[in-house]
Amino acid sequence: ANGDVTTWVDVMRPPHREYVALQKALDALNGQKEKGGWVSVPAIVKPGSSGAAVVALRQRLAASGHFKGDPAASGSYDADVEAAVKSFQELHSIKATGIVDKDTLAVMNISLDTRIRQVALNLQRWRWMPDDLGDRHFMVNVPYFHLIAREQGKPVMDIRVVVGKVGNNTPLFSDEMESVVFSPYWNIPDSIAQGETLPAIARDPNYLARQNIEIMRVSGGERVTATDVEWDNPDALKGYAFRQRPGSGNALGYVKFLFPNSHNVYLHDTPADNLFGKPTRAFSHGCIRVEEPEQLAKYVLREYPEWDESSIFSAMRAGTEKHVKLKQKVPVHIVYFTAWVDEQGGLHFQPDIYGYDQTAEN
Repeated sequence: ANGDVTTWVDVMRPPHREYVALQKALDALNGQKEKGGWVSVPAIVKPGSSGAAVVALRQRLAASGHFKGDPAASGSYDADVEAAVKSFQELHSIKATGIVDKDTLAVMNISLDTRIRQVALNLQRWRWMPDDLGDRHFMVNVPYFHLIAREQGKPVMDIRVVVGKVGNNTPLFSDEMESVVFSPYWNIPDSIAQGETLPAIARDPNYLARQNIEIMRVSGGERVTATDVEWDNPDALKGYAFRQRPGSGNALGYVKFLFPNSHNVYLHDTPADNLFGKPTRAFSHGCIRVEEPEQLAKYVLREYPEWDESSIFSAMRAGTEKHVKLKQKVPVHIVYFTAWVDEQGGLHFQPDIYGYDQTAEN
């Protein structure tokens, strides 16, 4: 209306610092393209080696900003190059060994044009984010497999998570955490009961007892015994539900964090701690398993004097379900960023575990 298009564009631009940082990263990538892009590294190489592949490696790392020295100063895989390789690996979710192995080589040889498109796609995702994320909020970046607690836009806690496996994709949405549940029951979803629980019972009559699972009548909610159930009658089975009692073997672990939503997704503990050590952590049915549930509970309940470390520890292992309603809801954002910039300005690229980048390009 007033002809000031520049101001209008500034108003429409997402207000988040992360968006601005990603824009700058895109500018840098486009600037590198104008300089001729980056070379491919032809072979696997290790520290101490030399030759044409190492020369290409030094040029490649310099082009993407990981190697700060003069790539032409030497043709050797020295300590500076090794440090640059580790930096590259850390920013691409690869174990930082300093060795250009098969996985590192494959990621390193992804084209510059592909990376430019990837950053552009993630800028678009920021345009769909709420303008106000909340002064204090949680962000779960699914392909990064991390939950970040943030205050005034700054990360204050970083916890590794397990997300949904392909086919049971963790949904992307924003909601608000309302309560913490200690020593939770696990109400087994119908899909899991039909696909896993009932077949396991058919194979092993002692399965329910070993897994500490109760049978509940859907209408009325009372408990029944296994002898009350017509196991060979599919229609009769529809009248029952299953829940796992609190305890060390409970699929939800010792605590869950609820932000009620139509997807029935939440954060929770898990007895399967070994999965957190894996670089790719997509194993769940869609919910989000957290590696440090006790620390998360302490953070969420930090303004509740009655919930100190000792009381949280006791409630998690009490064996009796206990709900704690939060006085102040905490926003939770489950997002899918395969390219993002950290607080130090490092440009991260994550694996596109659900194929959403490819779908968006098409």
